[in-house]
Amino acid sequence: MTLAARYNAQAQRLMPQHADSLEVDQSINDAVQIDEIVFRRSEYLGGMAAVLLALIEQQK
Repeated sequence: MTLAARYNAQAQRLMPQHADSLEVDQSINDAVQIDEIVFRRSEYLGGMAAVLLALIEQQK
């Protein structure tokens, strides 16, 4: 499972009201790339993406 797939699943589980805005391409497997994509959409969403990525990192 790619990082983006785990990230999208976390976004859907924890922030379903923002999941569509936070979603990224399932094939991405790089945290920096995910952060950059979402941050370009909005700083607010970028902050949420950073938290989601940190939570995923802690689960390892």
